[in-house]
Amino acid sequence: MVENTGTPLHPDAVKPVNTPEPVRVEEGPAGLPLAVRLPNRQRVAAIEDRWRIDDEWWRTEPVSRIYYVVLLASGEKLALYQDLISGEWYRQGG
Repeated sequence: MVENTGTPLHPDAVKPVNTPEPVRVEEGPAGLPLAVRLPNRQRVAAIEDRWRIDDEWWRTEPVSRIYYVVLLASGEKLALYQDLISGEWYRQGG
């Protein structure tokens, strides 16, 4: 159990969890990820899962993304998504 220090939380002490971060992705001819810069180039060895989300189409900023779970040549697993509206790529998760 963690001891209660009695110190109140400050608004700036709260940080979002699982915030996407922009990442550079090299795409193949079909638009699939071939490599990711983290900051060094890492080749994608396999795409383990892929799914698409289209949501909030009625808003001024709808969500349209395609997600990938990729296995890099180094053995690291990453969750990536491409924003299909802007074309930008993001890394999701820790």
